[in-house]
Amino acid sequence: MSALTRVVVVLSSLLIGMLVTVGHLPRMVPEWLALLRPEWMVLVCFFWAVELPERIGLVGVWLCGTLVDVLVGDAVGSNGACLAAVSLAGWKLQARMRLYSPFQEIALVFVVSLGVLWIKALIDNLLNGVAFTPYIVVNAFCTSLWWIPLSGVLRRVKTSFDIR
Repeated sequence: MSALTRVVVVLSSLLIGMLVTVGHLPRMVPEWLALLRPEWMVLVCFFWAVELPERIGLVGVWLCGTLVDVLVGDAVGSNGACLAAVSLAGWKLQARMRLYSPFQEIALVFVVSLGVLWIKALIDNLLNGVAFTPYIVVNAFCTSLWWIPLSGVLRRVKTSFDIR
């Protein structure tokens, strides 16, 4: 595989993560089900930061997060800063993640996603006056449950395209 193909595959997974993050559920779906949506970009960025720490840059992740801010309508820079922090955590923990059991990985992703959701809720509270809700814990839990299937799929993509 050429280097260009590898870059396109990683960028495509980031783009798919952005599209799934921005996408809305149909109107016929109950409103409470929207609270169970995981933070897809947190999962994708954390995966690539753990698997390819030397290839995924903070500026690129920050720009992806800023694009998500523009598409979703959040405060510009909030997702970018959070995703940069997620990538930094992935870089620092990548050696340990290889030794962790799946339960420990899920617990770590829970803590990381809870931190991201808390920071986003704090920014939303400061800028828009939106009250804190306990649903961020449920959202972080749902995000952490998606870690094992998503990392399995992305790991299979990584091996099939020989991404190093």
